[in-house]
Amino acid sequence: MLTFQPIYLLLVIPALLGWFAQWRLRQVYYHYLQVPNKKGKNGLEIVRDLLSFYQLNLPVLQTNKKLLNYYNPQNRTLHLCKNIIESPSITSLGIVAHEVEHAVQEERGFMPMRLRNRMAKPLALMGQSSPLVFAWGIFFRNVFLVYMGIFLLIGMVIFSLVSLPIEFNASKRALNTLQEARLADRDEIKMVAIVLRHAAFTYLIEAAQRIGTFLFILLILTIIIRK
Repeated sequence: MLTFQPIYLLLVIPALLGWFAQWRLRQVYYHYLQVPNKKGKNGLEIVRDLLSFYQLNLPVLQTNKKLLNYYNPQNRTLHLCKNIIESPSITSLGIVAHEVEHAVQEERGFMPMRLRNRMAKPLALMGQSSPLVFAWGIFFRNVFLVYMGIFLLIGMVIFSLVSLPIEFNASKRALNTLQEARLADRDEIKMVAIVLRHAAFTYLIEAAQRIGTFLFILLILTIIIRK
């Protein structure tokens, strides 16, 4: 008979928090997507204004998935979903400004951004393969694969931790830039801050999930070794 062990909380609690953070973010995202910004500018117009403000020339591409907005440092492109591009909303202000700031971080050599860009491909590969390698090690009782899986899992943790200052800095800069570029007044900045704060919470939870998974596997390994 299976019994609940306290170490399972390392997986359960972050998972529940992650679900709650995503659910709450969607609520806030779509709520402020219905609140028009005072300039009446949609996401594409905001992008152009901010790129002009920073004197940057970057392609803007539309993503096919909802809520999928990001800056790709590999080919220096901005990717925004349809409702952000077309909506003259508070959410568009926040999301666009945040992603543009990632481009500015790279342009100005923001150290955590430079570090993440150099580590992105190997760490992403390490993180994706670590659970499978660890599982093989347990199944085949291969100590080398077990320790290799743990080593690879460290990549996921490092990537999440390096990402945190990048995301927080981009959100902080986004709020300042929207004011400096006169794209939002104080009341709008407060609403934009709510959107970005909820997005930031998801980054924290993601880091907590990966750290929790890492600690869970270490504890499982400790139990196996003792036996």
